[in-house]
Amino acid sequence: MPNNPAFSALRGHRYVSLTTFRKTGKPVPTPVWFAGDEQVLYVWTNAKSGKVKRLKNNPAVTLAPCTYNGRVLGPAEKAVAQLLPESSNELETADRSLRAKYGWQWRIGRFFSRTFGRESVFLKVEPS
Repeated sequence: MPNNPAFSALRGHRYVSLTTFRKTGKPVPTPVWFAGDEQVLYVWTNAKSGKVKRLKNNPAVTLAPCTYNGRVLGPAEKAVAQLLPESSNELETADRSLRAKYGWQWRIGRFFSRTFGRESVFLKVEPS
């Protein structure tokens, strides 16, 4: 887990509530897996998900520790998120970070994603 004070509330949690914002400004929280290093957090999601669409319009997000079903457990922190391009050197870092944190669950998720032809992307989240 990052040593960055902006992400210190997330240390030890398996899920984070990633809140993106609609064009109207309405917040849309989603519980997601996350992993990171000293500088950033990474999130893996469906390329056609609503959060990806919303991030293209507004990269501002908030992050708060939560349960698997989205019940928030702590304070939210402001951050910015962006899609990692397919050519990014960070793709391997993102994959390795999530694989290390979630182990067999990560491998099963990736397997089913590929089996059913679901296009996935990584998000890079940094403190704002």
